[in-house]
Amino acid sequence: MTRSILVVGIGVLMTGSAFGIDENAGTSAACFLKVGTSVRSAGMGGVSAAVSSGVDGLYSNPAALAGPKSKEALFMHHRWLEEVSFNYLAGVLPLKNNQGVGIGLNLISTRDIKRTTYLEPDGDDEFKTGGMVASAGYARKINKQIQAGASIKYISQKLDDKTGSGIGLDIGTLYQANGLSLGAVIQNIALSKMKFIEEEEKLPLVIKVGAGYRIKKALVGIDVSKPDDNSIQFNLGGQYQIHPALAIRAGYDSSLDEGPGNYGRLWSYLSKLHI
Repeated sequence: MTRSILVVGIGVLMTGSAFGIDENAGTSAACFLKVGTSVRSAGMGGVSAAVSSGVDGLYSNPAALAGPKSKEALFMHHRWLEEVSFNYLAGVLPLKNNQGVGIGLNLISTRDIKRTTYLEPDGDDEFKTGGMVASAGYARKINKQIQAGASIKYISQKLDDKTGSGIGLDIGTLYQANGLSLGAVIQNIALSKMKFIEEEEKLPLVIKVGAGYRIKKALVGIDVSKPDDNSIQFNLGGQYQIHPALAIRAGYDSSLDEGPGNYGRLWSYLSKLHI
């Protein structure tokens, strides 16, 4: 089973890298919603739909909120591309009858950015941009193998002195049996679009399915996702748990490819280990 998942994963990844940049790329607001909040997922190349557990599920698949037996909390500080700062805090509380709830807050900010114009190409002023995502989720186990959940999020984005806000919804399901896990999630369903002044902008809707397989201390997984503002994307990754507090991870994320013909990147990403 493990070998089959890896072979299929490598095949679709190499096929996926033949796609060019989608004509709809960059047409959604609040693109920071695409940036993950799980260290394990990041180390595994972004795989998340079927391998998330506990508090990680609030962002990646809310169905996973029904999994933990005890309270969980997560804090992450991440400086992305040197200019963007992410601060994420989340917690999950298990309830009776195989249910769970979670809440999270994500704050995104940038350093001062030079304001440039045609007449002042070097900039004569500075401004900031950023965003906030406040989310709450609920999940329950339907039976021993299947669980389902949903999370609602309030999104705010600031561009200079203008602010837009919207409400999004994530829904997900998870199947787990005999080491195999299958997951499906729809992220950022717009209950209300982001509105800046008079203009409304769509949220970055993503439909994602994934599979994972665990055998003893090893875990492998694959995701296939379709953002509505980009082409199909693939994620493949693996983890080996050396110690309860230490794991070696490697992965590949096709969204990092800049164009067609980047087959060699698969092997370069798989060769990088993340602790």
